[in-house]
Amino acid sequence: MSKFVGLRVSSCIVGLLALAMMSLAPALAADIPSDDDQDVLIRSTLMTFNDANMTNNYSVLYAKASKEFQTQITLEKMQTAFEAFRKSELFFEDVVTADYDSYEKAVIDGDGALVLAGVFKTDDMQVKYRIRYVQNNKVWKLLGLNVDA
Repeated sequence: MSKFVGLRVSSCIVGLLALAMMSLAPALAADIPSDDDQDVLIRSTLMTFNDANMTNNYSVLYAKASKEFQTQITLEKMQTAFEAFRKSELFFEDVVTADYDSYEKAVIDGDGALVLAGVFKTDDMQVKYRIRYVQNNKVWKLLGLNVDA
């Protein structure tokens, strides 16, 4: 990744948050997942996102997303939204084993979405993320994704 020193891709926000907010039903007393479950959610989402960028195939990321997300965005829109990651080859598979450098405390926001935000620092880059999840059938599913690498 050293050839990308100084390269910075501005935040990519997916999920059309404003529209998703309108269709998001309030959570019914959803509990914040344990630290271990949060870790799995974060890493699996970021790795699925990374794989989608590497292959230009967003079908798995889309399939793992919430119903609310899927009603607001298409696979084609996802490909367009993340084109900068693919063209710049900003891939960050090191996040799988990287430690958190810092993170914010998980919260359930006013719309009932679980918000997980933080930073991974790898040898090659810093990966900031803010991921929103909503429960579909008692399973946390992707609602919005913001990654800055």
